[in-house]
Parts: sequence; C-alpha cells; structure tokens
Amino acid sequence: MDLHEAYDEARRLLHEHGLDDWRVQFDTAKKRAGVCRFHDRVIGLSAPMTRLHSEDVVRRTVLHEVAHALAGPGTGHGPRWQAQARRLGIPPDRCLPEDAPRVPGAWVGVCSRGHVVERHRRPERVVGCSECSSTFALEHLLTWTYHGRPAAMHPNYLAELAAIREGRRLTILGVGSVARVVVPGPYDGRLGTILKRGRTSYHLRIEEGVLRVPFAGVQPA
Repeated sequence: MDLHEAYDEARRLLHEHGLDDWRVQFDTAKKRAGVCRFHDRVIGLSAPMTRLHSEDVVRRTVLHEVAHALAGPGTGHGPRWQAQARRLGIPPDRCLPEDAPRVPGAWVGVCSRGHVVERHRRPERVVGCSECSSTFALEHLLTWTYHGRPAAMHPNYLAELAAIREGRRLTILGVGSVARVVVPGPYDGRLGTILKRGRTSYHLRIEEGVLRVPFAGVQPA
C-alpha cells in the first residue's frame, strides 16, 4: 500500500474511534507491522511492511493498534483488548494473516541439508539448524550469507565457533571482573572493570570512561 494512502487511512480510523489526540508515525521495523506507544500517543506503522501489505491488511494493522489504544496500557492481548478488537471487527489474535507478505531477511543461513533461516541482523551467536536437531550440533551449523554473498561474521560469532571447534565454551565474564581489551585500536591492552553484561557485549569501565566491547573483545586479566 502507498504510504501516503496508508497514513490518511490511519488518521481517518483514529478520528473515527475518538483518538484525535493520537498521531501516526512510520518507522523502519521489519518484524512487526504496527505498535501502540501510550507514553507519546503514537500509532507506529512499519514503512517496509506497509509497502508490502494490501489495503485490507494495513487497515487490520491500524485497527489492531487502535484496539490497544482503547483498551489502555498494561492490557496486552488480554480480554480487554480482545473485546475491543471484536468491537472493531477484526480477529482477536496478535498475529498478521499467515499469507501476509514479510520483509525478507538480508542474512540467510543454510544448513548442510538445505534448510533456510532468515535474519535481519548479522548473527552474533553460533546457531544450528533447529529442523535438523533440537539441540546444537556442529554438523548442523548454519552457514550465513548477506544479500546472497559471503560476509564477515561478528567477532563474538567467530570466537564462539573457534571455542566450539576446540571442544571448549566461550568464557563469559561476570560483573565486577577485571578484563583486558584485545580489540585493535587505541584501547588495545587496557585494563578495565565490567560494569554491565549485555546479550553480546560488556560495558567496561576504564580510566577515560565506559567502553562497550563485544564478549570476544576482552580477556580475563
């Protein structure tokens, strides 16, 4: 659907359901079609997905978020939201129609048996094919390409894969540990203290401030 037409339709639906003090904004999300942000009274629509979707699917997406706005914060997809969805004439479920187009992932992983997995971001952890095995097995490792071509993998991925092939696990340090930066650059070799551990990186306190360093970019001091 054309974005200008989608915007006009969304504004019309907000007005129709008494939400004139709410705004419509487009974003770059690729995994969800819409979002309801109560704190700033915004119905967000994914521009990439809106372009792919039909007028009917876009209307259903907007009404899905309108139902959230009317149900109020903290209600999720529970009974209050479901009642609003039914009143608005849309299915009371949280998913898009199964046949609605999705934005294809730029990263494509393929296992030795040809099973395919898509991702929108560069993988940072080693992943095996879930169709071949419910637990990780090196023989079912996914091999990744970016837009159809081999590409450099994340340092965490390379470090974890090397550890697996050597029969060990990648060491993840805890908060408070002293670590040394091993990433080439101005901070290479510097010592610091781990303040926070995220999903794939540390927040490391050094004399000049706080660095964010991938797991593979530090070693125990």
